[in-house]
Amino acid sequence: MPIEMAIDLMRAAVRVMTPLLLAGAGEILVERCGILNLGLEGIMLLGAFSGFIVTYYTGSPWIGVLAAILVGMAANAIFGFMTVSLALDQVVTGLALTLMASGATFYLYRAIFGWYTSPVPPHVTTVIRETPIPLLSSIPVIGPVLFNQTAFTYAALLSIPLLYFVLARTRVGLEITASGEDPQVADYLGVDVVRLRYLTLLAEGALGGVAGALLSISQYNMFLDNMTAGRGFIVIAMIILGRWDPLKMTLGTLLFAFADSLQLRIQASGLLTLAWFPYQFALMLPYLLTLIALVIVGRGVKGPASLGKPYKRLR
Repeated sequence: MPIEMAIDLMRAAVRVMTPLLLAGAGEILVERCGILNLGLEGIMLLGAFSGFIVTYYTGSPWIGVLAAILVGMAANAIFGFMTVSLALDQVVTGLALTLMASGATFYLYRAIFGWYTSPVPPHVTTVIRETPIPLLSSIPVIGPVLFNQTAFTYAALLSIPLLYFVLARTRVGLEITASGEDPQVADYLGVDVVRLRYLTLLAEGALGGVAGALLSISQYNMFLDNMTAGRGFIVIAMIILGRWDPLKMTLGTLLFAFADSLQLRIQASGLLTLAWFPYQFALMLPYLLTLIALVIVGRGVKGPASLGKPYKRLR
């Protein structure tokens, strides 16, 4: 029985990790290119909202995911115009995007469904479900954990080594890294820094939109106000912990996902009946572990030299 509980916990952790990995892959791209996008939280929230609404009215979660991709790309295109073309402050613009997404989704949700949706909020009946891989899903322990997941989990797990290869072994990856270290020198050497930053932002918008949609139409079957719960900021923290390395970032996201899955099971256990263990302690567990990890590992970490610095072509 304890083994079955451990397998179930790890399987849930991998599922919870999926949107973090997708969003993290996109954020690593833009940060290695020199852009700090604190609007990732807002992108995920917009993806969760648009994915849920479209799925609710069409009955197709795949169309919902497509809508989330388009909305995420559109939002990041606006962010790119303000930070790349107009060279506005990236931190302020990103936070403004997140605040805008929070307010817009709060209002639009009630404009669509009415101001009073309690006690039972609208939900979707068709969600993205697991797709077991034949034979591999039957392997003891590893099979249920890794090979009995959704198609997006498989895609997220494959995207990390692919991203590592692109950044470390390809010309495009070297150009992205050069744009993040010294965009002026990269520009002189023939790299179109502006175009590259727009392309990475669009890729991040697509991945962030999918990550948000998975929260509302895969992990849950409804949309809730601010349901991303700071996951966009957690992803940025995990990138810092991983020192902008996709493989190390994966370990950080797994830590958070494991703690998040564990706190859900703590809440479901009899521990919460004890007066000395209120449920708020369980809720803060994943975020507390993230802070502790940042304090221990995150000191002295240096990112790309031009990260967060606006750049305008001089010629």
